[in-house]
Amino acid sequence: SSAASDVYKRQVMQSCSLLTETDLPIGEIALRSGFNNISYYNKTFLKQIGCTPRHYRTYTVFGTSG
Repeated sequence: SSAASDVYKRQVMQSCSLLTETDLPIGEIALRSGFNNISYYNKTFLKQIGCTPRHYRTYTVFGTSG
């Protein structure tokens, strides 16, 4: 349903903040963002953002500094 996808979208956006503002492990970020299945989190993140959480963190946090 669209209500569920809205929830996942919010959870992924919340995880984006945690990925860039903390150095928590990605598994911990998935749990804190409301995902109890890390592989599902990775799949949902990839579908919405276009890259994996690990790549997102690397390119967002470190990509601009060289």
